[in-house]
Amino acid sequence: MSDKKKVVKSVIFGVLCGLLSTIILMCILSVVMLTGGLFPSDIIKFAMVGILAVGAFFGGFIATKINKSAGLVVGLITGFVMFLIITATALTKNSEPVSYMTLIKLGAALLAGGAGGILGLRERKRISI
Repeated sequence: MSDKKKVVKSVIFGVLCGLLSTIILMCILSVVMLTGGLFPSDIIKFAMVGILAVGAFFGGFIATKINKSAGLVVGLITGFVMFLIITATALTKNSEPVSYMTLIKLGAALLAGGAGGILGLRERKRISI
């Protein structure tokens, strides 16, 4: 298999895993909000940035484990694709314009995805699909 196909395959799988973990964490936050009461909107905005960062980290980690090389690049691509998917979905459902939080989410996704990619190379076990 060529390197480009392997990178695309690993990024797609990493994005899917990252989005799944993001959805699970959002469900957990929803349960906490329902049982604990309402939170201020600023806390929810930054909690969503944190959840996106955790999902991008996990996605970059998994994608790098599959690719077995180019950890930073694969992690950054994974984080960026996750950011694009989440932002595109939010813009179709919401009429608000792009704000400063969008840039914060982009930075968080790129940093976390890159960090997950780097740490994915440091671990000895490899995943193959």
